[in-house]
Amino acid sequence: DYFTVIGTSLQVYPTASLINFTPKNTPIYYIDPKPIKIPNLRNPLEIISNIASEGVRILKEKLLY
Repeated sequence: DYFTVIGTSLQVYPTASLINFTPKNTPIYYIDPKPIKIPNLRNPLEIISNIASEGVRILKEKLLY
């Protein structure tokens, strides 16, 4: 249904490459206080610029409503 990235710089592989394996048009939620730009992303991306504990709460609210 969706892919969530929480609290990572997306700089360490192979974990950073997982975002590229999400099915096309699957929404991606990226939670990090200092998110980086993600080039060549084919999926809708929503960035939540918060620490993980706060960002997960915000994501939960978004997904429930």
